[in-house]
Amino acid sequence: MKQRRITILLLVLAMVTMLISACGTSTGEQGVSGSAGAAESGQPGEKVKLKVATWAGASELKEFEELIAQLNEASSEYTIEVQSIPADYYQKLQAMIAGKQAPDFMWLSQEYVAQYAKLGAIKPLDEELAKTDFNRDDYFQGALDVGVNQGQIYALPWISQPYVLYYNQDMYEEAGIELPNENWTWDDFIDTGKKLTKDGQWGGLIYNMPLPMFLWSYGGDVFDKEGNITLNSAEAMQGLEMYQKIAKSGVLPERAQADSMGGADMFKTGKVAMFVGGAGDDFEKTATFNVGMTLAPKGTEQVTFSWIGVTAMSKTTKNPEVAAKALQDMTKAMHNWKVVAPTKSSFDAISTIRPDKDYAVDTIRKASEFARGFNNQPQQAEIDGVIWEKLIQPLEKGEDVGQAVDATIARLHDIIKK
Repeated sequence: MKQRRITILLLVLAMVTMLISACGTSTGEQGVSGSAGAAESGQPGEKVKLKVATWAGASELKEFEELIAQLNEASSEYTIEVQSIPADYYQKLQAMIAGKQAPDFMWLSQEYVAQYAKLGAIKPLDEELAKTDFNRDDYFQGALDVGVNQGQIYALPWISQPYVLYYNQDMYEEAGIELPNENWTWDDFIDTGKKLTKDGQWGGLIYNMPLPMFLWSYGGDVFDKEGNITLNSAEAMQGLEMYQKIAKSGVLPERAQADSMGGADMFKTGKVAMFVGGAGDDFEKTATFNVGMTLAPKGTEQVTFSWIGVTAMSKTTKNPEVAAKALQDMTKAMHNWKVVAPTKSSFDAISTIRPDKDYAVDTIRKASEFARGFNNQPQQAEIDGVIWEKLIQPLEKGEDVGQAVDATIARLHDIIKK
């Protein structure tokens, strides 16, 4: 199932490139030309009309529309229309861009920012944001960084869910084992996981974690910030060796079983004692036991991955100055709607939005301080496919780490040369 999903992602990426490339770019600042869905300049006294594309559906869409309605009522400069695309979001969004019908704003997952920036589909925001009350220092650095490309801000984050370690507190207490803490290492994870592994029950689960998180734990990475491949550095190799050590330690269920049952479901039903997942997950509401939380284990460095959603502005929006004000207003409003906010000033809203998370606010705040996303490349979807095929699968089978790295790097070089 995993390989099928990767294949689909690669096909989608190919279609994306053809669609956006086909639309071409005009000279100067206009980039992708035209936009029937872009903001109208408006006559004096009229509000500028803007459109935002979102993957939100059902209850989430209703909440977002209510938020936008409040902004529209309060503003004398703009009116925002919500365009919901709950299925096949990126395919449809890319077709709109290619057909010169781009919305003024679009939700993006972090891995799309570099690609859309390179293809000229989204606009750098620094100049326009400087005219608003945008406060760069208010953002947690890792959350803001995913919207930055070539030194310019292309998107603003509206949610950042750092990965933390959830644990089944009842299971620990019944076994008489000390609870996990913020100073835990990956070796501690293995040692305790072995004590909690028995028939039909496993000590932990890590399959949902992105592999680079293990590299970061030891100071390594797949790519550095300049886009150079660093997968074969000593630090990265140490992280890969730790991933393989955990995978072969006996504390995890088989991947096929975890994929079939669902890793999160295995934790919430008491089949797994520890689970590394997003700080906004709903385990406190759905689990049948007392849920505990602490920081994710570390290697030589304490760092964690964060799932980050952003909003970008189309290159074709007709009134970028007003659109930037609308984007700033919309982003700030979303920080008080979604958990976890990527800004320090809105962070404490988590206790109001999700009272069940109140016990873990301090842990989530600490995780947010050092959480980060990938050093995303324009070909990120294809890169992810190679990492799964050439690196993750061989490591989990116990194959030689060095050989897997060499094979992966060879494929990565082919991709980034395109």
